[in-house]
Amino acid sequence: MPNQLPTPGEIFLDHTAFFVPAMEAAAAALERCGFRLTPFTIQTNREGDATVPSGTGNRCAMLRNGYLEVLTATSDTPLSAQLRERIADHPGLHLAAFASADAAAEHRRLVAAGFPTMPLVDMRRPVGGDFARFTIARIAHGTMPEGRAQFLTHHTKSLVWLPDMLDHPNGAEALDALWIAADDPSEPAARYARFTGRLARRDGDLTTIALDRGSLYFATPAHLQQALGVTPAGTLSCLVAASIRVASLTRLEACLSGTGLDYRRTASAITVAVPKELGDALLFHEG
Repeated sequence: MPNQLPTPGEIFLDHTAFFVPAMEAAAAALERCGFRLTPFTIQTNREGDATVPSGTGNRCAMLRNGYLEVLTATSDTPLSAQLRERIADHPGLHLAAFASADAAAEHRRLVAAGFPTMPLVDMRRPVGGDFARFTIARIAHGTMPEGRAQFLTHHTKSLVWLPDMLDHPNGAEALDALWIAADDPSEPAARYARFTGRLARRDGDLTTIALDRGSLYFATPAHLQQALGVTPAGTLSCLVAASIRVASLTRLEACLSGTGLDYRRTASAITVAVPKELGDALLFHEG
C-alpha cells in the first residue's frame, strides 16, 4: 500500500467530508456509487483525563491514498452546531483536511499567518477494542466560507486504513483533489495558499494549489459547468466536488450502470452527481 502519512515538511490532501442530516440515507447514496464503508462510529475528544463526545459520528470510504468521510450530528455540541449550520446551506462537501507529520507545528504556522485558531484537539474514534487517534489543528469557525479546513496528524495508521476496507466495487484508489467554485477564484485560492503554505498558480480559467500529494482546484461556476458538468449547490465560495482516481473507468461505469445515478462520461473522466442525501459531485478519472 502506498505511504498514507507525510514525512516532515510534506502536506497531503488527507480526506474530505460530506456533512449530512441523516447518516443512513447518505451512506446508502455513497454505497450506490460503488464504495464500501466502515461501520458507524461516534467520535470523541480527549480533554485532560476525560473522554468527551464531539457531537459527531462518521462512516468512511477508506482509499489506498486518503479517504472520504460522511459526517453527521449525534448530540448538541459546538462542533455539531457548526455541522448543522453548514447543512442548512446544503448537504454536501464542507471539509478540507490536510495531513502533516506535526499538526502542532502547522497550528503555530497558522497563527503566524494571521489565522484565528482553536486549541489543538485530541480526537478519537473506536476501532474494535482500541481507538484511532488524531491531533487536529483547526481555525476558527467561519474563517473559511467553504466550511471546515484543518490539519491533522495520524497516530494510529494501522487502525484507520484497515486492509480489508481498501477494495471497492468501483475500483476507487485515491482522493486526488478538491474543487472549489467562486465568482472570483483568486480570492479563495489566496486564502488556501496561505493556509497550506503552498503557491497558487493560475493557468487560464483554472487556479491550482499542488500539494505533496493531492491538489486544490479553483474555478468559476461557468467553467465548472462547461468543463465538468458540475453546478455548485451551495453559497459561493464553496466546495463542489472531489476527484477520485479509479483503476478503470470501464469498471466504474459497469458499477454505476443500473443504479439510477446521474453521471456524465467523457474520454478521460466520469462526473457523478450524487443523490441529494449526500450532496455535491464526485469526479472519477484513471491514472
